[in-house]
Amino acid sequence: MSEEDSLPFHHWLIADTRRTSTYQKAISQVVRKNDVVLDIGAGSGILSFFACLAGARKVYAVEMSGALPLARELCAGNGFNDIVEFRQGRSQEIQLPEPVDVIVSDTGCSFGLQGGLLGILLDARKRFLKPGGRIIPHSLQLLAAPVEIDDARNLDIWEKDRYGLDLSSIRRFAANTDYHFKLEPENVLAPPASLTTIQFEEVSSPYVVGETLSVASRDGVMHGLAAWIVLELAPGISFTNSPLAPTVDWLHSFFPIETPFELRTGDRVRARIQTNNGEVWRWHVQIEDGNTDGESLAIKAQFDHSTLWNFPLDPAQVKKQFPNYTPKLSRKGEAEKYLLGAFDGQRSAAELAAELLERFSDCFPSKAAAAQFVSRVIERCT
Repeated sequence: MSEEDSLPFHHWLIADTRRTSTYQKAISQVVRKNDVVLDIGAGSGILSFFACLAGARKVYAVEMSGALPLARELCAGNGFNDIVEFRQGRSQEIQLPEPVDVIVSDTGCSFGLQGGLLGILLDARKRFLKPGGRIIPHSLQLLAAPVEIDDARNLDIWEKDRYGLDLSSIRRFAANTDYHFKLEPENVLAPPASLTTIQFEEVSSPYVVGETLSVASRDGVMHGLAAWIVLELAPGISFTNSPLAPTVDWLHSFFPIETPFELRTGDRVRARIQTNNGEVWRWHVQIEDGNTDGESLAIKAQFDHSTLWNFPLDPAQVKKQFPNYTPKLSRKGEAEKYLLGAFDGQRSAAELAAELLERFSDCFPSKAAAAQFVSRVIERCT
């Protein structure tokens, strides 16, 4: 079971009253009587049910995880079965019988764009939203600031002498990874600056880029950039996970620089952060001497990082990404192909597992392994 499927995860979401009550307020303001609503990433269905309370005629609740049984229980318990229609799967793969007046989605992450949210909303807006329709959230502001973090979380964990081992070869990969953890006001070295603001009803591309200029307000060791959001759900209704004045208790994004830098009061930190649909991130950081004027630029350090370089690459796996790669089924692939062909509605899972073990004994060391394989394929493909 993934985290998104679990009851504790949805318990945490609903218990976050500042987030949940703000969504309820926005939905009650935006959704009108007899509206048709699409809830993307419905989870436990709480936002769908808020739309019902606001007067929606129909709500299509789309969720790709296994959380829908929770939502169906709550739906029945609140008497919304005639209004809410559940769809299992990715919103990009579903069809709806009618256009919608409102699209609702919960960003639910530290920097607002992870998980391909923007591409999902662009697809849903194009295929489902009526002209003049509304989207919740309305806009997303991205902010960043240079930060200093503690030894347990900075990159110095990857050093030459750690537990008697040399871990330093991993540091270059760690420096190209975006992290998510909680930061405090004392971590922030400069006032935050806005990268960009995305208007979900107007944005046309999943590619996002923004630049900031921050001036250090105190001396400190800069380990990277912290990033967070101000999410406007509807005009005048918003929340933020800013470490300086949070209204929701969410994690923050952290984009490291490979070498910690001694930042002095007045030093200028220029940052450029870009992403393609929240899936790949790149961040460039330039630190300038604060004792020079704007015309005589003195660059003290520069860093350029990307999540494309965040893990050692397996050449065999890289080849599989090339358009001219010619794939051939592995033995495990042949086993799955055979199994899919045997899904004829006549044989039980136990019979299929026994048959699979007999034909592909080199792939499965035990009956239990074959049974687990059959169970996973059944869950995914039936």
